[in-house]
Amino acid sequence: MLEKMADDMIEDFKQAVGIEPEKPATEEEDWSMMLRLLEHIAEHHKFYKVILGSRKAPIFSERLLNMLTELISARIEEMGAESFCYKAGIPKDIAIWHGSAALIGTIVAWLRNDMPYTPAFLAKQFYLLTRSRIETKGE
Repeated sequence: MLEKMADDMIEDFKQAVGIEPEKPATEEEDWSMMLRLLEHIAEHHKFYKVILGSRKAPIFSERLLNMLTELISARIEEMGAESFCYKAGIPKDIAIWHGSAALIGTIVAWLRNDMPYTPAFLAKQFYLLTRSRIETKGE
């Protein structure tokens, strides 16, 4: 039953966010998708605070982490030799682990701290953090 609920949660995420894994995304679309994801979580924050914060049922966090890992992996693949990871010599799997863990960790902390920032503000911070990595690639 928990498996089915976790699958349904991920489908809700995908529909709310408008995830199309096969479609290449621009930076603006990445930011917009992050904003929709955070708005969806904020709208249902009571549910997600319980589900993602529960240490007794980690299946929900694991499913979300898997979904985010797929998105980040697809984005790195799509960018190919233009990705920061490629240019910095960072193995793709490490970049994916870092990106997805940082994202899920931040979302869980945001929920546990009663969402002190708006979804738009938090999405912008993610964008700026990503942007700063891209801009320092020439150093």
